[in-house]
Amino acid sequence: MVQLETNTNGHVFYEASWKFHLRRMIMLNIGFLVMCIGFVSIVRAGLGTSPWDVFHMALTLHTPLTFGTAQQVSGIFLLVLACWLARSRPTLGCLLNIALVGLYCDLIFNLIPAPDVWWQQWPQFMLGLLCTGYGVGIYIACKLGAGPRDWLMLSLHQRTGIAIRWVRTMIEVAVVLVGIVLGGPFGVGTVLFSLLIGHPTEWGIKWAERVVGPYVERREVKHEIIH
Repeated sequence: MVQLETNTNGHVFYEASWKFHLRRMIMLNIGFLVMCIGFVSIVRAGLGTSPWDVFHMALTLHTPLTFGTAQQVSGIFLLVLACWLARSRPTLGCLLNIALVGLYCDLIFNLIPAPDVWWQQWPQFMLGLLCTGYGVGIYIACKLGAGPRDWLMLSLHQRTGIAIRWVRTMIEVAVVLVGIVLGGPFGVGTVLFSLLIGHPTEWGIKWAERVVGPYVERREVKHEIIH
């Protein structure tokens, strides 16, 4: 006899743990890759990068680091600082963010075009904004922890009591000023990124909660008992 047991008798059965974690890891990597396409598209558009990437690109001018490895090095430094402030260990998602975002950026950097006329630069810049926002939404939906920059922001907020919006603003202003001093690619795109990135990020998070969220949740399954 084969009997299918469900929640009706008070028992809840879940899928194998490895299937659940595999789906989350797949979606996390997709989120990172989409986000990196956004980062690199904005850098290659040549209109000015995000505040953090002004700093990262500046590092490539003064060191042997590539764009991706500059992200990794700064991420490690921020991770150590955030761990010290929060008195806690990093999450798996934070470690994977440091390792994989820089790697993906370097892998795709030369695959993204670098247009030199405005009617190609602006569409690429706007597409980069959308990819960045939706990539962030996908990786957040996996619920494996924030990246080092967001973790630092939250740690400073918790230690100082300063509102998150002001902590984020102070961090990004400081970073972009250092990047400008070092010769990073500051431009009108940097200002527009700071003003506009919140919108595609919000769209991406809401979309990912609706579409990606159910995919990365652990699923209840029917349980077969064979007699």
